[in-house]
Amino acid sequence: MNDQKVLVVDDDPAIRRLIWKSLQSTGLLIYQSDSVESTIDILSRVKFDLFLLDISLEYENDGYHLAQLILEQDPSVPILILSGKTMEADIITGLEMGADMYLTKPFKPAIIRAQVLSSLRRSKAIHQASQQSMLNEITLGIFRLDLNQYQFFKEDVLVGLSSKETQLMQFFMENPNQVFTKDQIYSNVWEDNNTDANTIMVFINHLRNKIEDNPKEVKYLKNVWGIGYAFYPEGN
Repeated sequence: MNDQKVLVVDDDPAIRRLIWKSLQSTGLLIYQSDSVESTIDILSRVKFDLFLLDISLEYENDGYHLAQLILEQDPSVPILILSGKTMEADIITGLEMGADMYLTKPFKPAIIRAQVLSSLRRSKAIHQASQQSMLNEITLGIFRLDLNQYQFFKEDVLVGLSSKETQLMQFFMENPNQVFTKDQIYSNVWEDNNTDANTIMVFINHLRNKIEDNPKEVKYLKNVWGIGYAFYPEGN
């Protein structure tokens, strides 16, 4: 079942009924409102995926005010304007204030249906891409690792790491504030059970020279005496 929600805001019940009929077969959840006050009340209780919004409600430009309120809550939500105003200036105003599309009345229900479904698909794809991008990035304190570009940043400044240094940093960032033995580090990063302690020490020193404020006064990548190493992103 499609659980996406659409709010139709128009003070003409015939228009609202026409839009509802054009969308009822899509499986979308269609809500209706006829005023700014009613819409604000509904918004306090329900989160919508798309708005079909008339410009002229009780007053001439109520729709613009309402659109601004909607976009303040969620700048990414699609808004399709429905309006009897056909002047170029009105269309430009509607688009510049943040609407995705400006549809003039009278309109064909099939066009409304196609535009709604297209806007929802595009919005969903953008949201999923954004979520995926967030999953492909690790941010801890002042450090950030972009797993798409495989780049490491300190205070948003790119730090040049080699491929293996980046892998080692990724391991520490995925497991912050935890102490690991040299065996554990080597088996996870080098994927080899034959631990090379000297190699680990060399790479740890390289990382410290690149990420520490002062490599002689270690704050982030610490040696835990007698056990191994730990990454403290807050500089413990």
